[in-house]
Amino acid sequence: MIDIVALRTLVALDALGSVTATADSLGYTPAAVSHQLQKLSRYLGAPVTERTGRGISLTPMGRELSSRGAQILHDLEGIESEARARSGDPRGRITVGGFSTGIRGLLVPALPRLRAAAPELTVTNVESDPDELVEMVSAGRIDAALIFDWNSSVLRLPSTLTSEVIAVDRADIVMHRDHHLADRAEVTRSDLVGEVFVSAPRGAVCHRWLVALFEDLASEPRVEYWAVEYDTQVEFSRSVGALALVPRLGRPHLPADVTAVPLDDPSIARSIHVVWRRSMTNSPAIAVLRKEMQAIAGEFEVSAG
Repeated sequence: MIDIVALRTLVALDALGSVTATADSLGYTPAAVSHQLQKLSRYLGAPVTERTGRGISLTPMGRELSSRGAQILHDLEGIESEARARSGDPRGRITVGGFSTGIRGLLVPALPRLRAAAPELTVTNVESDPDELVEMVSAGRIDAALIFDWNSSVLRLPSTLTSEVIAVDRADIVMHRDHHLADRAEVTRSDLVGEVFVSAPRGAVCHRWLVALFEDLASEPRVEYWAVEYDTQVEFSRSVGALALVPRLGRPHLPADVTAVPLDDPSIARSIHVVWRRSMTNSPAIAVLRKEMQAIAGEFEVSAG
C-alpha cells in the first residue's frame, strides 16, 4: 500500500514546486523530503519526479498520483474529523494562519480560552497575507486562517474551502491631537482631500483600500510616508502629524498625544473571516477554535462600537 506520508509529500511538492518549500511546509528536512519521494518511486517501480535544471518536477505518473492523492488525503481528513467529532473532544495539533492585527486582536486573546476549554489541543500559528493564507489552507499546509476583505467585497475561495464572518472591523483616521480635524466627532472623506497620509506600501491591501476612499472624489491620497506596521504609522502621526487609516482590531495603544477620529461612513470597514477546509467542518478542534474566536470578536465589537 502507498505510504500516506510519502503521498502527502508528493502532493505538497506538486503544490509548492520545490523541495525546500515542501520541507518547510511539512516540517521536514530537504533530505527527508527526497527520501519520501524516492521511497514512493521504488514502491511504484517508476519515478514520480525528474530533474529539471537545478530543481525537480513531477513526472506524468507523479502528476496523476498527486491529483488523485490530493482527493484521497481530503477524504481521509474528512473521515478523521468525523471520527473525532463522535468523541467530541478537541485534541491534537492545529495550525492557524492570520494577518498581523487578526492574530493580535482575535487569535492571541482566544488562546487562554482554548487552553481552558480544550487542554489536549495544541494551537500554533503562522502570519501572512490573506491571499497566501487561502493557498496555505487549501494546500493543507495549515488548518484554518483568519483573513479579511474590505467593504464586504465577495470573498472568492476554492470549492474545497468554507468560511464564516466573525467580526466587522471599522477603521478610523488616526492623527495628532493638534491636527485641525482632531476635535471632530467624525470626519468625511472629503475632509481628507489634500491631507498628508502615512500608508502601507503600494500594492498592499490596506494601501488599495486607502486609495479607494478617494476614487469618487476625483482625487488620490497625499501619501508622503510609508510603513507596513500600524504601530509605525501611529508613530508617524505622533511625530510628524500624518494621518493614518487604521482598523480598530488589534490596533496598538495610542499615545496620549494621538487620537482616532471615526469616519462618518460605517460601510468603510473590513469583514474578518475564519476559513477552513470543508473536510474539517466536523472537527471538534475547528469548532472550538471558531467558538472562542467568535466570543472574542463579540467582545471586540461591543468595546469598539
